[in-house]
Amino acid sequence: MSHLVVNPGTPQAWEIQLKPGTNSIGRGEANDFTINDPSVSGSHCQILVGDSSVVLTDLGSTNGTFVGGSRIQHAKLEQGKGVRLGGVEMTFYEGTNAPAAAAQSAPARPAIRILATAATPPAPAVLDSPPPAAVTLGAAPLAGTRYCKYHPKTPARFFCSKCNRAYCDNCIQITEVGDSTERTCRGCGSEVVPYQFRQASGKSFYAKLPGAFAYPFNGTGIIIVLCAAVAFSAMNFISRGILGIFIRIALYGFVFLFMQNIISTTTSDESEPLDFPEASGLFAAAFQLAGTVFASFWLAIGLAIAMLCGVEIPPAAIMGSVILGGVYFPMALLVVAMKDSVMAANPLVVIPAMMKLPLKYSVTVVLMLGVFGIRQLGSLISGGAGTVALRTRDQTTFFVALGFQVVWALLSVYLLTVTMRILGLFYNASKRELGWFSS
Repeated sequence: MSHLVVNPGTPQAWEIQLKPGTNSIGRGEANDFTINDPSVSGSHCQILVGDSSVVLTDLGSTNGTFVGGSRIQHAKLEQGKGVRLGGVEMTFYEGTNAPAAAAQSAPARPAIRILATAATPPAPAVLDSPPPAAVTLGAAPLAGTRYCKYHPKTPARFFCSKCNRAYCDNCIQITEVGDSTERTCRGCGSEVVPYQFRQASGKSFYAKLPGAFAYPFNGTGIIIVLCAAVAFSAMNFISRGILGIFIRIALYGFVFLFMQNIISTTTSDESEPLDFPEASGLFAAAFQLAGTVFASFWLAIGLAIAMLCGVEIPPAAIMGSVILGGVYFPMALLVVAMKDSVMAANPLVVIPAMMKLPLKYSVTVVLMLGVFGIRQLGSLISGGAGTVALRTRDQTTFFVALGFQVVWALLSVYLLTVTMRILGLFYNASKRELGWFSS
């Protein structure tokens, strides 16, 4: 049986018996194996025990995971290899080749809580999709592939059946009641249950792309799309003036929050349906959107300004700068949405990320530019229909033109939702290569 000896060569040495499959290790009590040390993260790492190999993966820990003295993100464990989680030293052994000191010190295990061993594996209820309301949560912990709702890089460790959301150790409320500890949801106050994270091993990025076009119809998604279409359409009726400028900025902030919410929801749990964004910090969100657009299209903006000032600019130069901005923008938007900082849109972050995944990113860009082209063409037609609706005196023509604008507003929001879903799927398939949250 594969196992780790913690604190090897000391009187405090003890063993972790690894079970076949996934073993989660961290300071949080929802892990398969708990190490109560301040240098160990709540969800520190996971070890996958297969038929022919044992692989260790860091889960975005603060103090890092080391194998053989080198910090790693993903490494294969070998007999006698030294492992360190933060400041906790370990040694990996296969079979029963651990030194006798480890076995003799077995009673000194108060720091570990074993949830699973090879002899008595648990039978968790698989929760890769939201459970129906009638599901009764038993003593066995839930299991699935969800990440924390508010920390997309962190595997979930607790689940709230009322909110239907999963959280990490830092996103739940912990209350000491006498000799017991209550863990409740920060949102609704309901008691949360342990959740065992399982590494997703489903469809590839390319196989998931068709499902992005059906995503807006999941759950109450169509209602949210309708509400968003109304909000976006309101921009066409805002009057000019100081008040109109503030309202328009707030609406653009809502657009960014809408897009960011789709990306974060997808990266947290692909099975979670579309939800309303939290409409707070609208002006800050509008600044992030404006900053991302400028970081992507600064060259095209500069050439356009120069042309307005009388400088002769070849049309090919304008078109080329717009295309370059269109290639840069999806990755810039993704990193700004994930890191929640407009400073992340700088070329030192965006360009290396684009170069790491040329094929996947090219497919993503082609799909997004195609959808964007359709939206732009429809916007031109919709604008013409709006002009006709304002000038015509024929009621039939008026209602036809107005109806086209309404339909296009819905289709435009639908296409925007699809593109953001594609970006979220791209991140899920590429998070290890991107390494934005590796430390």
